[in-house]
Amino acid sequence: MLRSIKISRFKSIRDMDLDFGRVNLFIGGNGAGKSNLLEAIGVVSAALYRGVSDSELARKGVRLTPPALMKSAFKNFDLPKTFRIEASLDPGINYAIELSASERDTHLSFFSEKCEFRGTKTFGRSGRGVTVLGSKVAQKSWVSSRSLWDQSRVAFPYPEEVQTAFDELARYAIYSPQTEFLREIKSGKADEPPVGLHGEGLAAAVASLMEQARQMRPSKKASANAERSILTDAISLVWLPGWTRSVRVGSLDSILKSRELASTDGNVIYFIDRFMNEKRNKLSAYDSSEGTLFLLFMTVLMAHRDSPKIFALDNVDSALNPAMTRKVIELITSISRKKTENNLALGPAQVFLTSHNPTSLDAFDLFDDDQRVFILFRNDDGHTTAKRLKPKSGWSREDWTANFSGKKLSQLWIDGEISGALGSM
Repeated sequence: MLRSIKISRFKSIRDMDLDFGRVNLFIGGNGAGKSNLLEAIGVVSAALYRGVSDSELARKGVRLTPPALMKSAFKNFDLPKTFRIEASLDPGINYAIELSASERDTHLSFFSEKCEFRGTKTFGRSGRGVTVLGSKVAQKSWVSSRSLWDQSRVAFPYPEEVQTAFDELARYAIYSPQTEFLREIKSGKADEPPVGLHGEGLAAAVASLMEQARQMRPSKKASANAERSILTDAISLVWLPGWTRSVRVGSLDSILKSRELASTDGNVIYFIDRFMNEKRNKLSAYDSSEGTLFLLFMTVLMAHRDSPKIFALDNVDSALNPAMTRKVIELITSISRKKTENNLALGPAQVFLTSHNPTSLDAFDLFDDDQRVFILFRNDDGHTTAKRLKPKSGWSREDWTANFSGKKLSQLWIDGEISGALGSM
């Protein structure tokens, strides 16, 4: 789990230091820097995976901004040569990278890199050389766009705890479903299973999830039954709109299949509408509710065995009405808690969300430290700044209710009583 992050000189973030929970929501005005924060985590993830080349950054959902523009460029400050991101992970891991790019470079390269595990330096590199597990390593042809971790992990006996934590964060990705992929108008390949960042390969992912469900039978093991419960909870998302009684993947009669569908193997997602005549009750993704497709996408992320354990969802309210937005976030929190409390392999360990829908706030219990809301805004110098929305020290739930006259968080946001949430301080 990613416990905290320190960001310096990255895009609109001049300096930021945040501590995270298990489910984290970022709100704020347009252009406040919410996506930049998600991308900073993505840069660290890419470094731990295969490096910071354009292809690897894109795989994480990081926008391919020219390297020169990835460094902050504020007035009254010299243009920086590097930007730095430092991540603290369980159990006691601190990983820091500093990346550089000259004005003419077309790619990022590592300026320095350091990892400490429980206070002891595990590896590092800088202009003074490379050290691994306390010993200097002879200079070799280290690839400048690949991390020292990626290039040395096979050759050195790093602590298992470090490998596990890095492998988990290395699979982080920023998901932002897009209509043309959800509706199967455009086809695309998922870079990492089970589904693409924009919904590419959703039909194959759903078919795989169905097979997973068939294999998960009742068991005497508490953990197995807890995982079945997670799967059941996630699938319940698809039934929330109320109109569908089944979702399937397979061939569809040509008279019910839109010519716009991009399927190459003939298999498409389709729903059985419980209100329609049996001869016309099969609806392809093209003819179905966009909100239902988004919920199906979320079902895959929540319950598929191949889903990353740490991920971000940019605009969790995409295609959803206010009530659905709240229910989705509540389910994310519930499944994440169930996974953690039962130490399960299934389900997300940590989730990062952005939203512009006020009802998203109503899904959060601010008195639960695992659930955190952050307000992002630009200060007078244009720097992205973040503050955590939380009760004052010593407040009870009754104190909160009395202080805000019983208003829900969503109403406080709409009324402008949450400083910075509407885009200005």
